[in-house]
Amino acid sequence: MNKLLVAAIVLSFSSASYGFTRNMNSESTHITAGVSDSREAAYQQGQALSKSLQSESPRKLKRTLGIYEYGLKTNTIKVNESNIEVDEFSTVSGDVKYRAIVNVNYSYDKYESDNR
Repeated sequence: MNKLLVAAIVLSFSSASYGFTRNMNSESTHITAGVSDSREAAYQQGQALSKSLQSESPRKLKRTLGIYEYGLKTNTIKVNESNIEVDEFSTVSGDVKYRAIVNVNYSYDKYESDNR
C-alpha cells in the first residue's frame, strides 16, 4: 500500500511539470499577387488574392503564409485583415509594369511547453 501511495505522489509531481501554455501569435507578411501592364489589372489581381486568402482553409493558409512553428495549432490560423498596394516599376527595356502586393495580417495559436 505504501509503494502505491509513493508511486502516486511521484507521478503527480512529474506530470505537473509537463504543462503547456497557449500563446496567440499575430504576424504579417507581404505576398506578390502578380505583375500586370496596367494599374487596374494589378489591383484586380490583388483583390482576387485577398479574397482567396479570406476563404482558404487553415491548412492551406499554413502553406500559403509559410507558417512553420513548433506547437502550431493549424486549425487556429486565420486572416485578420489584408490590404493591397500597387507598385510601379520599370523593366530593363524601359516598359512600365505594375505589381500587386497584398499585405496580410494573420494570427494563430501555438502551444509551448512550460518545461524550460
